[in-house]
Amino acid sequence: MVDKIVRVAVYARVSTQEQAVEGTSLEYQQEQLEKYCESRGWEIFQLYVDAGYTGKDDNRPGLKRLLTDAKLDLFEKVVVHKLDRVSRNLRLLLELEEKLKEYGVALFSIKESIDTSFAIGRTVFQVLGLVSEWERENIVERTKSGKLQRYREGCWAGGRHPYGYDYDKDTKKLVINKSEAAVVHRIFQLYSTGKSMAYIANTLNSENIPPRDKRGKGWRVSAIRDILANPMFAGTQYVNYGLHISKLLKENPKDAIKIKVPRIVSDVLWKSAQEHRRGNKHVQPMKREPWLLQGLITCGLCGHSFMIQPNHKRRTYNCRGRLRITHLDGSPKCIVPNLDADWLEKELWERIEAILNDPNKLKSLLQETIDSLRNREEELFARIQPIDKRLTQIDEQKARLAEDWVKLSINPVKRREIQQNLQNEENHLRSIRSNIDPTQMEELEHTRGILRFWESQAKSMAWNTETENGEMVRNVDKPHEIVLRIAGFEDKDVSKAVSFPATKRELLDMLQVRLVAYDDRVEVNAIFTVEPIKRLLCTSS
Repeated sequence: MVDKIVRVAVYARVSTQEQAVEGTSLEYQQEQLEKYCESRGWEIFQLYVDAGYTGKDDNRPGLKRLLTDAKLDLFEKVVVHKLDRVSRNLRLLLELEEKLKEYGVALFSIKESIDTSFAIGRTVFQVLGLVSEWERENIVERTKSGKLQRYREGCWAGGRHPYGYDYDKDTKKLVINKSEAAVVHRIFQLYSTGKSMAYIANTLNSENIPPRDKRGKGWRVSAIRDILANPMFAGTQYVNYGLHISKLLKENPKDAIKIKVPRIVSDVLWKSAQEHRRGNKHVQPMKREPWLLQGLITCGLCGHSFMIQPNHKRRTYNCRGRLRITHLDGSPKCIVPNLDADWLEKELWERIEAILNDPNKLKSLLQETIDSLRNREEELFARIQPIDKRLTQIDEQKARLAEDWVKLSINPVKRREIQQNLQNEENHLRSIRSNIDPTQMEELEHTRGILRFWESQAKSMAWNTETENGEMVRNVDKPHEIVLRIAGFEDKDVSKAVSFPATKRELLDMLQVRLVAYDDRVEVNAIFTVEPIKRLLCTSS
């Protein structure tokens, strides 16, 4: 009888910084994978490679092709040199293994000798996944520490250097770019003489002076404001890794690292500009909550997105295609009128309420919520179950060992060795469980409770009667009332607690709402059909 030939896919990955390191290079991985498969008599179906891709996400072409081929049942195992070649993120590692298992494909790691086609292999797989994620977090922390140290040494710690400066590779510090520095100095002079930021931006654009981002469409008011507010142009750079300068100086001044850089403007000019900024009420943006439809509206004529425009009279959504900055090339401005925000939000929400009041559509939304909760429950249970299962197996093995020692007179030295190995494994697993169990068990129980709640709401939908054409007619109002009440809380913490949108914006996102504005109507795209909003006396030019 001929043994069945095992077809395997071999996968190799390196991130950019790992490509030249022995033990992680693609050539080394491929060589080890081929040798191992040959020794086991496994037939390599294909080599899948991701060169220069991080392991923190699954957005990798080689991995995507591998998963597609796994779904087509083209091989039985995926072989990797080390687990961290698949991913350094535990959650992603578990998700990918679960997906392969769904396709009937096992994951095998040479270095860790893990085969997920066996129960013990799946348990050890999850344990080592925790170690891999811990290692990745250490790498991130070391990177942060390295950048902070470079800052403390007065060096530029990477990233794009500011406008007005160049990066000197020899000294690792910033030096003045004369042409850009002249523009910066001019911005400070114009502003100090009373010129507005918009005037300065328009002046630079009319003179075709390139902005900091050469790919941009000219100078914007925000770019002028950033330059005027940055103290580095007066000779001092305030930095800290991961903290924006606005928060750094206001909220975390003690964490600021001061670096001396070549000054571009004098103290007198800097102070003059700052006094002008403090006296300008328009410089400080109004504190406001995000608008309901912010980022959801696109112009049907020019394709630009709509921006929010508050004033003392009313709120409006305006097409960016009407701005001068978008037409520096001489193209015509967009003619789509502005949209009154209160009117548009009211009209849209009336249509959303109609969706929630439709039993057929509400049942679909509840089922989506239930499916999401079930997936989360399975994911949490899958993390805890293998450890508990293996601990039970260890208890059974220890009991059998004691019984065998009495009945079969096992060698005492051999018995102590087996017993010690089992005890070491048990201690290790219990240590891991004690670290991850409390919060995960709490989340698991909460998830199960919320799942029962939404399942009960879905069951109550069954009390609605069905017409001859298959449509449901509402007889029970409770699920509709609950959903509408939850959506009106406007509290994201409630959203997390009940696993359902508790803000209107989150519900719009769940329904995948997008609006397209024309001169006579606003079309609404969503997962359900929504009636267009006809323009009435709602626009302003």
